[in-house]
Amino acid sequence: MIRHLAGIAEIVDDLEAAVSLYRNDLGLEVDDSVSVDYASVKIPGVIHFGLWSRAAAAEATFGDRTAVDRVTPGLTIEFEVDEVSAASQTLESRGIQLLHGPKAEPWGQTTARLALLSGALCGLAETPWARRIDE
Repeated sequence: MIRHLAGIAEIVDDLEAAVSLYRNDLGLEVDDSVSVDYASVKIPGVIHFGLWSRAAAAEATFGDRTAVDRVTPGLTIEFEVDEVSAASQTLESRGIQLLHGPKAEPWGQTTARLALLSGALCGLAETPWARRIDE
């Protein structure tokens, strides 16, 4: 079901401060032109590391930017799967409740999300145009 760890993102309340920390204090290359709610951090050896505003995570997960109290700040992990709908069905058949089922995101990815035991978000993703590992 899971092909590989596709990405990790830090969910933050203050994206500008997070960009500053990663860029200015940690000395990493940060692309904050992705959107007003997301930035991509280049880290050697990591397929994808992002900074995601908590409001945007709430909107993507619950369809409501004001549902920030339902999103735990911290890290979210995303697993690349061959097919999000099949992976979602497998998890649901095992009694796992999804926060949302398969859906097409505005950026072209198909996702489904669940909460991990810590409360952190976990995504299942189908991203045919990116995040591939050569086998």
